[in-house]
Amino acid sequence: MCGAKEVSEPRGEERYCRDCWDKKIAVEEVVARDFALKRYIRAHSAEKYLVYHSTQKRPIGQIIVVDDGYDLFLTMTIYPNFAWDDPAYHLEGDPEGRTFAELLVDVVATEVIEPWGGGKWHLEVFRSTAAEPEDWNGEM
Repeated sequence: MCGAKEVSEPRGEERYCRDCWDKKIAVEEVVARDFALKRYIRAHSAEKYLVYHSTQKRPIGQIIVVDDGYDLFLTMTIYPNFAWDDPAYHLEGDPEGRTFAELLVDVVATEVIEPWGGGKWHLEVFRSTAAEPEDWNGEM
């Protein structure tokens, strides 16, 4: 971003100097805090979460997690009442901004996958055509 220092981050795909990378990660962490995942149902090997954002009163998505004993399977449905494809932040000179949808995957990894023990996981993402599950009538 600054163009003044030697690029060294992220390792293997170097595009940022250390200071710019730290700044980018710090901004993403602040933006990610606007998401809240609230557990709605808990069972022995499954959970359901509702996804909220600080700018919305109603849920903006849901996540169903199933643990088959080997892998973790996540199904995320995002509702159209949120601007998922909009840039989540703007950093001057940053060639690679991220969308809200991309940041939500990081939030899910931190708040759902890691507490389940990490390991191998599979994520499917669906966009619903109706904002509320009661309005779906079986359509997605």
